[in-house]
Amino acid sequence: MPETTTITCINCPVGCPLQLLHEGDELIEVEGFDCKRGKKYGRQEFVDPRRTFSTTIWIEGARWARVPVKLTAPVPKDRIMEAARAVHTLRVRAPVQMGDVLLRDLIGEEGVDVVITRSMDRLQAEP
Repeated sequence: MPETTTITCINCPVGCPLQLLHEGDELIEVEGFDCKRGKKYGRQEFVDPRRTFSTTIWIEGARWARVPVKLTAPVPKDRIMEAARAVHTLRVRAPVQMGDVLLRDLIGEEGVDVVITRSMDRLQAEP
């Protein structure tokens, strides 16, 4: 007999309440979405939930002590803490440019790279 699981779509600020009709591990239908992104999100969340995040890491020789970074693609939800721990071990030295790839295939996930999201120059030594 089919079951219904309710989740909230997080693809946009609307936050549509989605109803996922399923039998065990088989998804039958996604209902309650206002756009096609909601339907896609509901399917993805049921089959293979993934998350992305942005954070900061240490940088040497720059005006600020930390530089922002992000993931280029989501990682499996059950591996998010593993990914965060791996990112927080990264250290860089100025200068860096927005878009610089610091680490490819984070935690073995092909296509999930860690990139710099703000350029930072190297501080010049004062005379």
